[in-house]
Amino acid sequence: MISKEQYFFLKGQAAFKHFTIEEFDQLAQAARFRTIPRDQFFFFAGDERNYLFVLQKGYARIEQFDQTDTYSYLDYIREGGAFPFGGLFVDPYYHYSAIAVTDLSYIMVPMDLYESLSKKNNQQMLFLNQKLSRILKFQELRLRNAMISSASERVVQVLALLYWDLCQPDQLLEIPFGIHIQELSRLAATTRETASHVLKKLKEEKRIAYSHKKLTYLDTDYFLENLTETR
Repeated sequence: MISKEQYFFLKGQAAFKHFTIEEFDQLAQAARFRTIPRDQFFFFAGDERNYLFVLQKGYARIEQFDQTDTYSYLDYIREGGAFPFGGLFVDPYYHYSAIAVTDLSYIMVPMDLYESLSKKNNQQMLFLNQKLSRILKFQELRLRNAMISSASERVVQVLALLYWDLCQPDQLLEIPFGIHIQELSRLAATTRETASHVLKKLKEEKRIAYSHKKLTYLDTDYFLENLTETR
């Protein structure tokens, strides 16, 4: 059961706006509220896909490993975000693991109920179709950026995408959690040394500030100028 405040928070999220009052009340009655500390996992890849998670406060990282135990996929879920949508109506298991990168409060909604009620609601199904299309468009952009031959330029593009995805929607200038150089290098498919060199150069040019894993954007136009496809 969730509180009145959590009820209205959930009702205001895009993933729930198109349900009727009766449908939403079924979901709210089955929903549960949880808190977890930073660095704790929500679930692991291969676990049964039992819940849709909605982050009320805080941020999460999703990651998938390949057989060599290196990152094959890495992304972030911002405050207010719902996930996972991958595998909806199809897969019985989570594709990736999810971990809190800040202290977190979230609402968990039974996935089977969410899916069954969505199937009966045309507006909700349209929303899910559009949501998955937007996710696909963003991932295609990430993939194109990953194919850029210059490793240094890939790091800049990663920083631009992080700003667009995590900061711009909430009018933030600082990524709201600590981010390691190693994470940036993995996102850019390059070495830690290259990522560190690019960050140093951007700091000297007054494009960013970076200290103790805190990344602040000082020149947002510089990072957004090549990301017109996301707008």
